[in-house]
Parts: sequence; C-alpha cells; structure tokens
Amino acid sequence: MNIAADPASTATLLLSACLALFAASCLTPPAARGTGKPSDAPGATAPVTASLGDFTRTSPELLAKLRLGWNLGNSLDVPAGETAWGNPRATPELLATVAKAGFALVRIPVTWAQHLGPPPNYVIDSSWLERVAEVVGYARSARLYSIINTHHDGSWLSLKDANGNTTQENNATVKAQFVAVWMQIARYFANQGEELMFESMNEVHDGYGKADPRHVEIVNDLNQVFVDLVRASGGNNIKRHLIVPSYNTDINYALNGFKLPIDSAKNRLILSVHCYDPYLFALMGKTHTWGRASPGRDDWGQEDYIVAQFDKLKSRFVDQGIPVLVGEYGATHQDGYEDYRRYYMEYVTKAAVDRGLVPVYWDNGGGGSGGESFALIDRQNHSVFHPRVMEAMLRAATGSYSLGDIALPVPAK
Repeated sequence: MNIAADPASTATLLLSACLALFAASCLTPPAARGTGKPSDAPGATAPVTASLGDFTRTSPELLAKLRLGWNLGNSLDVPAGETAWGNPRATPELLATVAKAGFALVRIPVTWAQHLGPPPNYVIDSSWLERVAEVVGYARSARLYSIINTHHDGSWLSLKDANGNTTQENNATVKAQFVAVWMQIARYFANQGEELMFESMNEVHDGYGKADPRHVEIVNDLNQVFVDLVRASGGNNIKRHLIVPSYNTDINYALNGFKLPIDSAKNRLILSVHCYDPYLFALMGKTHTWGRASPGRDDWGQEDYIVAQFDKLKSRFVDQGIPVLVGEYGATHQDGYEDYRRYYMEYVTKAAVDRGLVPVYWDNGGGGSGGESFALIDRQNHSVFHPRVMEAMLRAATGSYSLGDIALPVPAK
C-alpha cells in the first residue's frame, strides 16, 4: 500500500500547520541579517566564487557559477551540541579560511531534534535558531553561498514506527512534525537573500539494501511537502533555491524512483545526491588505493564507474534543466597513500564539474589516518591541512583539461 498522502490531504495538513504557526509562533526572523548587504572579509575572495545575487539567476545558472563547495560537517549537526564530537565552534575566521581556500559554497548541516518543544507545535529553541543564523552570517560575510538542512534528525524523521513497521499513522506523524519544523525555519530565514538555500533532508533511508518502494515514495512526498510549505512561508522564500534529495541521496535511486516536486517557482529546484564510491576506499579506509591501474584496489567504483554514474545524472537531469548537487563526496586521508587520495579527489571533482554537477566536499574535521579522516580545513589554526589535495580539487574545478590528463597516482613505497 502506498502510504504517501494524496494531494488533498497534504494541502489540508499544510494549511492547518501554516495557520497554527503563523498565529502561535513567537519567533521573529532576523530582518537585519536578511536584508543587509554581505560584507567583505579580508582575503576571503574564492577563485570560483559567484557574486552574491538577488534571485535573478535560475538554479542551473547559479550552480554553474558555484562549481565547488565544502561541508561544515560534525558541527551544527551534532545532536549533543556543536563541540561534542571534537570540533571547535564555527567562527568568522573559519568561514573566511574556507572562502580563501577556493570554495564558493558551504553546506551547513543542522540537527534540530534536541532543540524542539513538545507536539503539536514543536517550537524550536530561539537560541538555536540564532546560532544557525549566526553561522549563516559568517558565510555571507565571507561571500560564500550556504545551505542549511535537517541532518541527523532520524530520531523523528523516520520511515518506520517504534515497532519497525511502515504505517500510515507514522507517516502522518512524521509529516506533521516535518511541516512544523520546516515552517519555523523557513519563516525565520524568509528575509535572507539568494545566498541562502534550504535542503529538505539528509540521507533518509531504512538501511543500505534494496529500498522498500513505499519508502522511496515517502521521501518524494516529503520533498513535495517541503517545496509547498517553503513557497507558502512568505518573504524571499517564494523564489528561494531549494534542494531536494533522492532516497538516501543515492545516485541509483535518483535515476530510478526520484520525482521532482511540482514548484510554483520556475527553475528553482536542485537535486542532491552523495558519492563515496567505492565505500571501502573513500569512506572507511579499508582499501588503500584507487584507480584501474592501482594494485589492491576495489573491484568496483573505479574511474569508469564514476564517469558512468555522472554521465547518467547529466543525461537524466542536467541536460533537462535540473541541476545536480553532489552534496557530499570525498576520500579519507590514509598515511602513506596520499597520492591515491589526490588522484581520486582530482578525478571525481573533474568528472563532476565537467558534467555540470557541483561537488561539495565532506569535511568532518576528522584528523589522523583511516576511516572518516576527512579534515581538509584546520578549524583551530585556519589553514589547509592537505594543500596538494586542495590544489588538485581547485585545478579540477577551474582548469581546462581532460580526465586523461590527470597524473596517475605514484605507488606508495
């Protein structure tokens, strides 16, 4: 049974939630932040930056200008608090460093679950909204575009109920909370300019096996609800660039199952997918080499696979006027195998950018070597940890050369 709500019930839910929140919410949007001109931060001009605009660009035009992004991972998305996973609080100096390094876009993952009041209004703690707005302001001051989302909110944004069942009742409860949370976020940031984008959700899924078709439809339905409520929330949100993921942000489910929401704003939607292929090399650091000529590599996920996946995204979406954000990608640092990481990052970045996709590097602040060691920007000293990797990514994002021109990795000694 398809448990996604029909359009009539979705519209009724949206209308009632909107009216309740407009009447009851005491949250006021930061008008001064939203209407002010972005300030110039010394040394913060990125080689691939787009000038902050006034919604005159379509989403395809905007992403064509941005080209390369960076994730402020394991910060505002940490359920137990911004510094609980070892990273320092985000600062203006950090975002200026990100811009100076060469990025034009920062994705700011945000988790809301621990900052919500009880149902049915789920009022967001005003101090948390203020902190999110503060970090968005840091990005704007560094002349970076930014994205905020719902990230580690699986405690409530769940495809199954507490008993592990997919039910109409759970779907309705999740949808009501989703509407309440996003309506507050949308209203609070309604006066922000083009430089702020909203992303409906992160990797919502029920495991990494074959997806239940009902779950794919639930994600599609939530994306439609998200677009409808943001457009109804007033201010600049009637024309804001919005980002919607496929099920689990998976490329294959983007190609088979994703439905682009119907939108009252023309050319203002962006598809989001993630890419950590092959998983054992890129994310876990269990295999140490990458590339078809490399010894000990995985038996899948090499250059031909990356190109084929990105070619499909280009044909299915980009060529049809639907821009694509690779909202997370990267390769973990492994001592002694640095040039394989350099090769992977240059190749994947180049393959994406050449096909009109915008890759956004996942930086979780994790140092050391092995799985999840994605730190690229030093958040303490405001510098670049791995300059050769950063140079390779910038070269790939801005240079005019082919994938075949990329230097093969030098084997580890």
